Amino acid sequence: MEPVGVPFGAYARLIMLYLQTQALRTGSREVELGGSWRAWMHRIGVPWGGSSGKAVREQAEMIARCRLTFHVQGMGRSGLVNQSIVDAADFIEEMSDDRQGRLSLETAKLSESFFAQLQKHPVPLEESAIRPLANNSAALDVLVWLSYRLHSLQVPRLVTWRALKAQFGTSYKELYHFKARFPDLLRLALAVYPDAQVEVQDEGVLLKPSRPPVSPKLIQIG
Repeated sequence: MEPVGVPFGAYARLIMLYLQTQALRTGSREVELGGSWRAWMHRIGVPWGGSSGKAVREQAEMIARCRLTFHVQGMGRSGLVNQSIVDAADFIEEMSDDRQGRLSLETAKLSESFFAQLQKHPVPLEESAIRPLANNSAALDVLVWLSYRLHSLQVPRLVTWRALKAQFGTSYKELYHFKARFPDLLRLALAVYPDAQVEVQDEGVLLKPSRPPVSPKLIQIG
């Protein structure tokens, strides 16, 4: 059995955005890839051929095989939930330069529970916002987070630096290192989400109710 790694990096995030976008747009758990996927990657500025195309295919395969475990605690009880992203996937074997076959994901059927949560909590986002951040996975994470949180707020909410580090800065050993880096990521995300009302403070980042970053006629990404 060939070992398969864990999805990572900007390409994995872009693939997830595409899968979720198409599922919401069509109302179906089954997402067709192939030519439309290549076209979407081109629209957001990611070339399909060469090393980038190989990396995209590898991340797609990892996502198709990925299984998540959520730990839940509260009210004196604890438990866990196992959930896959994809229930079924259709792979075709392609010949690589070294003449060894390489799997390429052509269709994917999102798991029922994942799709249900996606429909319940969609996040509006547009392709023009993704394009400038296509090679920056950390900034993409911040953009998706802001897109989800800000339009659903009723009152301002302060998120402490410690809480932000737990979500976005686990690779940083010290909190002050993360605090020095995060405003740069925030500026990148705000550059493509100008309606975001966010204020950096000594205690953390103050989030204020804001318009969603996309109009109803544009795509939705969960």
